[in-house]
Amino acid sequence: MRVELGKVLKPQGIKGELKVLPLSKPEFLLEAKEITLDNKPARITKCSIREGYAYIMLDICSDRNTAETLRDAIVSADSENLSELEQGEYYFEDLIGCKVYNEKGEDLGEVIEVENYGTADIITIHKGFSSIACPFLNDVFVDVDTKSKKIVVDSARFLEVTDYED
Repeated sequence: MRVELGKVLKPQGIKGELKVLPLSKPEFLLEAKEITLDNKPARITKCSIREGYAYIMLDICSDRNTAETLRDAIVSADSENLSELEQGEYYFEDLIGCKVYNEKGEDLGEVIEVENYGTADIITIHKGFSSIACPFLNDVFVDVDTKSKKIVVDSARFLEVTDYED
């Protein structure tokens, strides 16, 4: 499975370094060696994490002009080349498509998007003609089963952190 690790924001300097917004654990960019940028294969030759961003050097990019062509590219890698996830951690791709229910079994919708804004991952749940965004917090999302594509939320806590209305 391919995992989106980040999005190239811009060139950094004149030697081809790229500033990347992590879309998953920033540590994945540190350990990934073989990646793709919008399906173009590359090797990370140097990577550092500073102030929430990753700064990477690639074997296919040695100057600012080349780096500029990679602006907005999605950086991805094979999940088998990354370290194991810890308990309670999930790939965004595994959460998308999961049905969300409250503890009474009432259908709240389906996860259509997961984004990282630094403090917490934000899950967008869609049902009918409406969507709602909710921070992905352990006390809100009490049971996550990505294999059966089912997520259960604590209703009271869900209502506290969203503006959801039945």
